[in-house]
Amino acid sequence: MNATISLAMIVRDVEKTLDRCLEGFSQCVDEIIIVDTGSLDKTVEIAQKYTDKIYHFKWIDDFSAARNFSFEKCTCDMEYWADGDDYILPADIKKIKEYDFTNKDFVLCKYIYAHDEFGANKSVVPRERFFRRSLGLKWEGEIHEAILLRGNYYMSDIETHHDKQHGTSERNLAILERIVEKNPTNSRNLYYLGKEYLDFNRIDDAINFLLKFLDCSDAFWENTFQAHYKLANCYLNKGDDKKFLYHIFESIKIEDRQAEPFYFLGLYYMNKGNWQRGARWFEVCTQMGRPKDLLSPFQPEYYTWLPHLNACVCYNSIGEMQKAYDHNEKVLEYRPKDSRAVNNKRVLAAALKREKGLKDGEGKKLNLGSGGKPLEGYVSVDIYESSTIDEVFDMGDIPYQDGTIGGIYSEHALEHVPFARAEKVVQEWYRVLQPGAQLELYMPDFEKCCQAYLDAPLEDSFFMKTRAWFKFTVYGIQKSQGGEPDEAQIHQCGFSKEEIRIVLERNGFIVNSVENYGGPGQKKDYRTPSMAIMAVKPGEVKKEEVTGDKLKIGWISNENWTAAQTRIRVLRVNKWLQEHGYDSSLATYNDIMEKNYDIAIVGKMFNEENYQGIKKLKKHHKLIYCDICEEITGWAYVDEILSLCDKVICCSDALAEKVKPINSNVVIIEDAYETD
Repeated sequence: MNATISLAMIVRDVEKTLDRCLEGFSQCVDEIIIVDTGSLDKTVEIAQKYTDKIYHFKWIDDFSAARNFSFEKCTCDMEYWADGDDYILPADIKKIKEYDFTNKDFVLCKYIYAHDEFGANKSVVPRERFFRRSLGLKWEGEIHEAILLRGNYYMSDIETHHDKQHGTSERNLAILERIVEKNPTNSRNLYYLGKEYLDFNRIDDAINFLLKFLDCSDAFWENTFQAHYKLANCYLNKGDDKKFLYHIFESIKIEDRQAEPFYFLGLYYMNKGNWQRGARWFEVCTQMGRPKDLLSPFQPEYYTWLPHLNACVCYNSIGEMQKAYDHNEKVLEYRPKDSRAVNNKRVLAAALKREKGLKDGEGKKLNLGSGGKPLEGYVSVDIYESSTIDEVFDMGDIPYQDGTIGGIYSEHALEHVPFARAEKVVQEWYRVLQPGAQLELYMPDFEKCCQAYLDAPLEDSFFMKTRAWFKFTVYGIQKSQGGEPDEAQIHQCGFSKEEIRIVLERNGFIVNSVENYGGPGQKKDYRTPSMAIMAVKPGEVKKEEVTGDKLKIGWISNENWTAAQTRIRVLRVNKWLQEHGYDSSLATYNDIMEKNYDIAIVGKMFNEENYQGIKKLKKHHKLIYCDICEEITGWAYVDEILSLCDKVICCSDALAEKVKPINSNVVIIEDAYETD
């Protein structure tokens, strides 16, 4: 750092965030100026831990006045501003320390104003952050204050992150309404008032003031782009196609290097069922990239994973499965834990297999990785040909249709698959098994193999009791046992009992037992310390199998039976179930577990409490159906809850199509009607 830096902050009631804020910034600046505008909490007390330059300023609804006061107190070469709910990461602290400020009057940084559920940057605003003090620059604007760029300015890759703790939107709106009423021709304030109304979902007010802004002769071009883009979204919300298309193309005329307008064109056509044109515009977004010289706010998701996700939906809808799969893979590169993309991968991989002409398994049972050990009643399968093998294929790429295999037996084979692929193999087993079919899995217990190695002597007269032997139980014998290549006898992954249970359960299996056998202390103590796992793919309940109280169904609801959704849908379906021999009633999560219900049906409530309740039911191996009869995509916890459910019941084809990318196991019950 070849310049000294003053950090200037205006703060009020930020005790929850100020410590983290100043702990970071204090490591890369030479002085800290704190201007408090009337805190009633411990803000000033916390600030005193980092600086003695604390000043008080009476708040007069004017951000520029307060910021200019803070700059007047600075004494260093560069003035640097931040808010009390901002913070900086170690990598950016290092960048500031090493940044060359020579001949730079302004330095802009990336203001990360919001983060997604995985912590990635969601909203990025390039902002002027560093100013050369000798220029004597002043902030302008009572709200959304700024210092107009002039002289030598530079865009850096330094990031400041924002962690908003309390709402100030009502305050901002009140200030904007006051100053626009006072001066109704100021283009900048008209734009920000329209933008603020849009944030409040006051669509008509937003349209009114954004159109007034566009009539101003001095309207800033970048705000003009944003105004057209925001107006397009207003008209999209109102269903006015003509005005939507007019404003979206006007925004593109002004700036055709930003992905946002093209994304909403894709969304417009996708929502109309014009999948081909929707996919075309999403493809444009995926190929753009964000030009570094653009200084307007943007959302990285429009340039990265989001258009890929929607392109996947479009291509899936017109049957172009490979393109859909490829776009979904791009989503996973950006968001490997996105529940929609994870589910899409499973569904699309299965669809691609079907396109390749998969066979009907007709209930046959497979002995996967059987080697030279056939099993009565099972088809012997291995990746290497031999006289004892019936079929040759990879156990992670099974050439049979979904749900057509009657059982899987696999003895000491899964450990030969790399860790990165082992879970995908389990997913493939789940795919091909029939509902209710059993998985019988045998493999080394990695934890006990390691313990046996540690407990064994270095040398022993009986080789299979030595550490050398137990190394083989971990790494494999690494030598051909029947004509296969040596590398086929290498172990590439390992699991403890609890770990393999977790892998199986999170991929849909119900694990009935995990038991140890073999190893030291067993009847054949020379054998590998192993585990036998018995699991089952949850089964569909057939009506003809139900008699009396055999099946018990509980409807989860915090509402009473007179709620509209319950009265029309639940009571009707509940009545039918009872008439056909099912035990069906309203229940709580505890009822499902404690009173031995077989199936839980969840519905309208999508929140943290119900998400956790459903997770508990899954641990108790309960079948969970989700019954929905209205548009719920986009709500909190919807994706997480739908992906956990064994089946989703929808009231229409349109709703089912929106659910399928999240959970492909969808059934449709036509819109219910009210009965006495």
